[in-house]
Amino acid sequence: MAFIRRIKKGNSTYLAKVESYRIDDKVKQRVIEYIGKEENGVPVQKMDINKLQVDNVKHYADVSVLCQLCKQLGLQYLLGKHYKPIIALVIAHLICKASIFRMSKWINNSTIKEELGIDELSTEMLYTALDYLEECDFNRVEQSIFETWKLLDTKDTESFVLDVTDTYINGKHDSTCTRRGKDGKVSKLKQIGLAVSFDNGFPIMHKTYNGTMHNVKILDDLMAIMAERGVNTIVLDRGFFSEETINDMHKLKMKMIVGIKQTIGIKKSILSRINRESIYTKTNQVSLKNTFIYVQEQKYLFGKLIVIYNPKYEALKRDKMLSEESTDRDVRFVGYSMIFHNTNLDPKDVVKKYFDKDIIERSFRTMKTEIKLHPIRHWMPSRINAHIKVCYLCMCLLALIQFKCRSLKLSAIDAISELEAIYKINMKHSITKHSFTKVVVQSKIQKDIIKKLKCSV
Repeated sequence: MAFIRRIKKGNSTYLAKVESYRIDDKVKQRVIEYIGKEENGVPVQKMDINKLQVDNVKHYADVSVLCQLCKQLGLQYLLGKHYKPIIALVIAHLICKASIFRMSKWINNSTIKEELGIDELSTEMLYTALDYLEECDFNRVEQSIFETWKLLDTKDTESFVLDVTDTYINGKHDSTCTRRGKDGKVSKLKQIGLAVSFDNGFPIMHKTYNGTMHNVKILDDLMAIMAERGVNTIVLDRGFFSEETINDMHKLKMKMIVGIKQTIGIKKSILSRINRESIYTKTNQVSLKNTFIYVQEQKYLFGKLIVIYNPKYEALKRDKMLSEESTDRDVRFVGYSMIFHNTNLDPKDVVKKYFDKDIIERSFRTMKTEIKLHPIRHWMPSRINAHIKVCYLCMCLLALIQFKCRSLKLSAIDAISELEAIYKINMKHSITKHSFTKVVVQSKIQKDIIKKLKCSV
């Protein structure tokens, strides 16, 4: 008669079907069939692959890693009692890029609820989380993220790029959001002020403004916030240059690097006194983006003006302007540009830092394309602002991934795409109804990403 016997091997228990038999009046046992391991008192049987049915396949590694990165940023302590649905909302938006109404399908096809330890994650809960996000002290959240970022092995924790961009709103809206965009068309706009680091464009703060507010007023507000957070130096686009801005920065005891528009009168008055032979020398030469430029510095207000001469650009632009029958006055200052600063940096370092400011344009593109900032599908002002906060937190996660995976020569989006391929597969035996789970085997690049991010899957 056959029966089941437990066989102990090391720390594992195995099950086997055995039967008894007699030899020389002695009762012995022999194994008819090995069944498999016993786990938590339940036999894990060997199964015929032809009898297996896939119950469901869920997004796993990408969700798990992003949840762990949220913890590395300390979001579980910063976002209050609704932190779990807020984190779910951020991760869902980053991966599936759908509206809240359409997120439920992705949520059910992922391990997000298991990762966060919650049984339910309804659309209503996500909207509640969105409302809470707008009500919470987000300045505290940003400040804490900023402090966490400074603890990383970054090159520059004092200089940041600051700029303002537009976004548009679908559906009903507050008329105060409306202004004329860069294309000349009237759009339903919000303006977003953003400051990012030179190391992978890590966003250290943001703030939302209505579409009617002038950039100068936005800058005044942002500078005050940056000063409170102990930021030393900000780099600005030439559209922010004014004597008023220089005076305000001086009062705040902040350092700035800002370009000067060609149309500004001070530029022509300065350039008219420039001797080309004095600037066009080896000692003034700076290597910049596959070309050479020449710089010369002089005092101005509470700082200094740097005159930049680019002979390569001058040749290209002058030929074009002359072919269009421009006057000599139009071409007189071609190839020249100017930067104001009040830092203690060498002029050559100031110029290099200024021309590296395009990292914020890349950050804006990431926010608008990869993170899908727009179109904004909300119409309540509070939810519009909360949606932008969600996108900001997505940017923080991408910047953190980008920074940690920099040695892999892999973008943050590509890293997430690699992790998306690691699914958790839940299967069931068609006869025994026994269920078990398998995780897709990790490739070398996937293992490297997980290791660099200091996560476990």
